[in-house]
Amino acid sequence: VFSKLRVLFPVSAPRPEDEATHKAEWLKTLAAQGIASREQVQAGLNRARREQGDRQFWPTPRQFALWCQPTACDLGLPKLEAAFKEATRHYHHPDKHTWSHDVVRLAVRETGSWMFATGLEKDVLMTFERNYTVLCRRFSRGELTDVELPKALPETVTRPTEAAKAKSIIANLRANFGLKGANDGC
Repeated sequence: VFSKLRVLFPVSAPRPEDEATHKAEWLKTLAAQGIASREQVQAGLNRARREQGDRQFWPTPRQFALWCQPTACDLGLPKLEAAFKEATRHYHHPDKHTWSHDVVRLAVRETGSWMFATGLEKDVLMTFERNYTVLCRRFSRGELTDVELPKALPETVTRPTEAAKAKSIIANLRANFGLKGANDGC
């Protein structure tokens, strides 16, 4: 594997004297990522060849492990962009729509219609992408996919309150607690 990768990615390849250490770390990473067969490693090499482009730098073990895992297209699933587009069009009536794949429907369910309806597109995409990726991984392993996933909440919720509504809320709080604002006088 290393000799083939050295041809594909000549820049920053491990020096021969360091290769044993690198190989040991690569093996640990591949094992931790569930890469256990020659077929998976060959798939990783094939994908490295396909996606190499102008990249010349040696991949990290994690990057190579990702290349070894099947993509959504390899599994007969739509790409993330197509799945997200379908999800945003049909999240409000999931039972009436004929989904391109059941994994897309489940990713919509896990993301939640409230998130689709009220969230900012970047937050919705981030949550949907996480759910879709987890479900694709489970599908590729032959695991059950129709189970609830632990929720991945965005770091911050970016849904600002309208100015008039915010002022109304503040006024109600001041009235309820007998507080005066800076402009209410002493």
